Amino acid sequence: MSNAFKSKARGTMRRGRGKLSLDPEEMAAIWLQQEERGKGLIGGDPQRKPRWRHPHPAEPAPWYRHGLSSPEHQQRLAAFLTAAPLEVEIGAGDGRFITAWARQHPERHFFALETRWKYARRMFERAQKHGVENLWVSDNDARVVIPEVIPNASVEVFHILMPDPWWKPKHQAKRLIAPWFLAVLARKLKPGGVLRVETDVEGYPEFVQTLVAAESAFLPHNPALASHFADAPPTSRQIWCRERGIPIQQMFFQKQTGEEE
Repeated sequence: MSNAFKSKARGTMRRGRGKLSLDPEEMAAIWLQQEERGKGLIGGDPQRKPRWRHPHPAEPAPWYRHGLSSPEHQQRLAAFLTAAPLEVEIGAGDGRFITAWARQHPERHFFALETRWKYARRMFERAQKHGVENLWVSDNDARVVIPEVIPNASVEVFHILMPDPWWKPKHQAKRLIAPWFLAVLARKLKPGGVLRVETDVEGYPEFVQTLVAAESAFLPHNPALASHFADAPPTSRQIWCRERGIPIQQMFFQKQTGEEE
């Protein structure tokens, strides 16, 4: 790893203090507002967000902007999502993992969502630089796009790697993992598909496992599924944590094979 990358990572990443307190009962009202009114969703109404002033690659480039992409471009994405085994990364950051993973698996298709436009742009540029043709990028909130764009029972793997825990109480509504969204992911996964979650935040794994246990479509965390990702490249955040000796906890949840859509 280059010194330039290390320096950049030190200047842009940090870690919250202490153990994150996450109480499902306290958050129940917030989750209801998320699902019904889009509270806390980044791009809950995609066409009204000021960040849409940011440019994006012209069609037919593999970049999707929900609500603004043309009908023809939406059809291109729909065809892409169903043309090969599909993996989706939620919160892909600068795309370090997903672009390398897509290069390792040219027989698969990948869809990466990252709400921070500058990181989404960096991911897109990284993919273009390396000639990655089996990846589409979106700068929409996954909680907006996935329910509407991805067909049911079509995803082999969802990757949620090092999600922002939103430490401050006033930001709780922005937290990604919620019962209603886990139900969405379960519908989109194929039977036997995998939800892969990794975090460096103390307390977060217990919170995630509690919520997943309440979603009947998923089996309990299965450490043996880690073997499927033994050669997976790291994210920038994972590299940052490993440099500092910060533990990373992995969780793998498989969708029940007998689930009906």
